[in-house]
Amino acid sequence: MKRARLFLLPCSLLYWLAVVLRNWFFDIGILKTTKVGVPVISIGNISAGGVGKTPIVEMLIERFGNNRRLSVVSRGYGRKSKGTIVVSDGKRNLASVEISGDEPSQLAKKFSNLIVVVDEKRARGAQKAFELGAELILLDDGFQHRYLYRDLNLVVMTTEEIVNGDWLLPAGNRREPISSLKRADLIIVSRCADMTEFEQAKRIIEPRLTTRLHPNPHLRGERIVGVRTKLKSFKRTTTNKRIEPGRFVGKKIIAVSAIGHPKAFESLLEDAGMIVVKHFVFSDHHWFSDEDIQTIVKARKALNVDFIVTTEKDFMRLGERFVEFLEIEPVIVAEIQQVFVAGKDTLDALIKHVISSCGSELQIL
Repeated sequence: MKRARLFLLPCSLLYWLAVVLRNWFFDIGILKTTKVGVPVISIGNISAGGVGKTPIVEMLIERFGNNRRLSVVSRGYGRKSKGTIVVSDGKRNLASVEISGDEPSQLAKKFSNLIVVVDEKRARGAQKAFELGAELILLDDGFQHRYLYRDLNLVVMTTEEIVNGDWLLPAGNRREPISSLKRADLIIVSRCADMTEFEQAKRIIEPRLTTRLHPNPHLRGERIVGVRTKLKSFKRTTTNKRIEPGRFVGKKIIAVSAIGHPKAFESLLEDAGMIVVKHFVFSDHHWFSDEDIQTIVKARKALNVDFIVTTEKDFMRLGERFVEFLEIEPVIVAEIQQVFVAGKDTLDALIKHVISSCGSELQIL
């Protein structure tokens, strides 16, 4: 931990007290939880910053086959709007990225049949998704938003945060203490390089979970799965044509990202054989300015690189305002995906149980 953050430890203690009291109020019923009549699967975390939630949401959407009866509800971080916004009704996109937020807009454009709703009040947003015909709701970044009842609580943690540990905000990056994992039905360990890293993280986090004698028989036994992030393909912004990562081995690039964990993005590009000459790192959900674009273009010319590579999330914010930049400059979008290291059958079994117990006809592919 940086020395400056040590002085914030008293503030972290006050933050801990507030979090514990809030959760206790929910546990004893002072703060109420609302059900919306369809199953809700929450994908969340206990730390601020990127842990890979959105790629996991995408992985789940693909498992359901981009079904029109499926919905994603999120807050829409970074959006320039408030209240309930229907990003997509499962038939067409209805809102710009500025109104939707980058990640909801990305999901809506990537999955044509998906119902996408953003709302800072998740229970209200989930009710809207239900009215639009959703039979299953994926609650993106929903672990702390307990006003909405969820049938399955998935918590994503990176191997790094499990192995290294952390402090609560503001001294560290934890939103909740590790004891909050007692509310989790399943831990998804992300950024596992291999089975060895997964097993190391599993040994550390497993004792933190509640007893294996869970009242729900489907939640007894194994409750930790592992995934790793993989480059799926690259896409030329002007044509939308996908290009295999192998085509870019040895190419000199400038990386551009405004995401929660930029170092992980850079490592993916390097692992794919690219030479990252410079990486422009902006704050998460940053709205790019004309000055930002001019700086990137100047650097591309000065460094004589082959491509400018950005993320899908960043492309959403670039695409509406900087069309000329994307058409003239050699901008490539990196598509990523999550693949299982361990526990695929465990996750499938839990989801199938949730679906069948609510009488839904949705199926995992």
